[in-house]
Amino acid sequence: KQWYQRRVAITAGTEKTESTVKTESEPTINTEAAKTETKVETTDKGTKLEAVSTEGVEVESHVAAKIVKQLEYYFGDRNLRQDRFLLREVTLDNGWISLDTMLNFKRLASICSDKAKIAKAIESSNTSLIVLNEEKNKIRRNPDRPLPKNSDEEKLASNLKTVYVKGLPLDLNIDKAEEFFAAHGKTCYIKLRKDGSSQFKGSVFIEFETQADADKIVLNKELKYTPESEPLIVMSRNDYFKSKSMNVKQEKNTKREEQMGGNAEVKLDVPETVEFEKGKVLKITGLAGVETTREEMKTVFEGNGVSWVTFNKGDPEAFIRFDGSAQEALDKVKSDEKFMLSGKEASTVVLEGKKKKVPTATLR
Repeated sequence: KQWYQRRVAITAGTEKTESTVKTESEPTINTEAAKTETKVETTDKGTKLEAVSTEGVEVESHVAAKIVKQLEYYFGDRNLRQDRFLLREVTLDNGWISLDTMLNFKRLASICSDKAKIAKAIESSNTSLIVLNEEKNKIRRNPDRPLPKNSDEEKLASNLKTVYVKGLPLDLNIDKAEEFFAAHGKTCYIKLRKDGSSQFKGSVFIEFETQADADKIVLNKELKYTPESEPLIVMSRNDYFKSKSMNVKQEKNTKREEQMGGNAEVKLDVPETVEFEKGKVLKITGLAGVETTREEMKTVFEGNGVSWVTFNKGDPEAFIRFDGSAQEALDKVKSDEKFMLSGKEASTVVLEGKKKKVPTATLR
């Protein structure tokens, strides 16, 4: 009888059992991935986050420095303008992003996964780039330091602050690289150069915060990774690409002389065109007047399995063949949905359909 009365009450809408409420609020999937997605979703919807207290919280100085440096990298000029996820997030809440969301970045989480310690590291630092809100549960890029436009002047300034270093140990990782180069100035970007199989090649590109620090390390001809190792090869980014271009020309001349054996004319057995599988070749147009090289294109797509690039200086278009999907490689290097080359936007199209042919006169 009691069960019947309770059932009637529920049907009439006058009562809701505890079990009914519980069932409605339970998640349907209980996985770590779902938890992560829920954090991002509730933050985006504006759900009130619990304030974070830093009272009595202590963070080791070297850990605090790593936390702030990693956050400055995420929100820095170089990364933010090409990070589509962050660019979307900063439009949702006046630039604020919750610490819960930031902890979805694996590298930050590997340094510290404690929100209170992250907040403490920020408020105890002298960073002028990262701002912590009053509740200490969100951060954003300082509005007084807006993201610079991706102009030719900005590209030139970035190039002048970028240095190429070769001769580093093959077991070098990003932590070791940051520790080593920190003694030579504050860096805002370090790229470990890798081959097609994602193995470190022993060389890096480093962008310093100031051109003065970049110039200083280039002049240090005795720079060594360890006291026992050989001096490292250090040069400016611009000098690197110039030397690369000269080396390519020298190799061409040497091969031509060897093939010709003096004055003898030799005809090379090279087809005028080469076939390729659909979806693996990227066509870049709008290059007329753009100061770029094949080497720069290879560097832009470094680590994405570039097979060859066909382009001559002054050509209005170029073709790049990849081992895998050309579209995936293009998506990885786009900045704000744009493909930039030498500071200018270029048009791109992935060649689809049946197998097509591309001139091999400048295939390298």
